[in-house]
Amino acid sequence: MKNPVAGDADCLVFPNLEASNVFYKCCTKFDKSEVGAMLMGAKVPCVLSSRGDTSKTKLYSIALAAMIA
Repeated sequence: MKNPVAGDADCLVFPNLEASNVFYKCCTKFDKSEVGAMLMGAKVPCVLSSRGDTSKTKLYSIALAAMIA
C-alpha cells in the first residue's frame, strides 16, 4: 500500500472494548509486546491492564494515562 502512515501506527482505535481486548491479549501473549493501553471517553483516565501483564506494560499504561490527563 502506498501510504506514508501504513505500517507505522502510534495509536490504534477499536470499535469496542471486546475487539481491543482480543488484540491486546494477542500482542502481549503471542508476540511478547509491551504496550500501554487505556480507555478513552471516560470522565477520568481509565488504565487497562491484566494480571498477567509485565511491570513494564503496566508502567506504560500508567504513563500513557498520565500524559492524557
